[in-house]
Amino acid sequence: MKKLVILLLGLVIILSYFNTVYAHDRWLVPSKFSTKLGEEVKIEFCVGHGFESEAAPSEWWLTSFYLIDPEGNIKEIVFNYNKDKQKSAIGSLKPIKEGTHMVYSVAENIYWVKTKDGKYLQFKDKIELDPSLIKRTFVGWQYSKTYFKAVHSGGDGYKKIMNSSIELVPLKDPTSLKVGDFLPLKILTYGKDTKWNVGVIAFYKGYPGGLWSYSYFTEYPGELYTKEGIDKEPVIKIPITHRGYWFVKAFRMMDREILCEGKYGTHDAYFFEHTLTFYVP
Repeated sequence: MKKLVILLLGLVIILSYFNTVYAHDRWLVPSKFSTKLGEEVKIEFCVGHGFESEAAPSEWWLTSFYLIDPEGNIKEIVFNYNKDKQKSAIGSLKPIKEGTHMVYSVAENIYWVKTKDGKYLQFKDKIELDPSLIKRTFVGWQYSKTYFKAVHSGGDGYKKIMNSSIELVPLKDPTSLKVGDFLPLKILTYGKDTKWNVGVIAFYKGYPGGLWSYSYFTEYPGELYTKEGIDKEPVIKIPITHRGYWFVKAFRMMDREILCEGKYGTHDAYFFEHTLTFYVP
């Protein structure tokens, strides 16, 4: 009972922190998870909660998007957003190869600045604003992946390593999952087993309990698979309990390197996040 209480208190701390400074998830989702060759598939880049998109992420225009085909070939995709007509930034593609396709987005060194007069501004790579006007600064590394199959599942493109600062890599094809399976995921940092302290949450669309409830979460603060100074393979297994859309997010905890060593500069908040979506028929 004592351990459960400590775990719940830890989760409250995590969620309170993220709700306060970063109260929305970002994700990619295709318009269809199974398609024919040459058939158009639209990809949405969303922000919101529980698969309910509220708008395109404000940094969508600072984000790069890529299609990884079943053979692991990479092609950049162009997204667009008209805030008067769309709730999400949207790209489109037509698969020409059978098998599993991955769509990947990357936004690195994205800065948010809150000015003393209450405005929020965004910059990439460096902040171009008189420091005397700044009240708070934030910096983020944000990545997303989603999957669909053309004709059938197949190929190795789904596990292509993209060398993100934080990355979820499936060890099983997400488009081949069924209820009762587990989805094993490896957590990497720039292509190598992460040594960071990382938390992971997962839920399926329609999971009861509100915005900040999850069907799966690692123990606070990520002790289930990785903790700084402990040599343990960073692999987790998500139990697939329901059909439909699934969402997984990995996020770096505020560890010594961020809070004390100042490797990423001095800011009020730091975000290292990777999301992954897939569909279970």
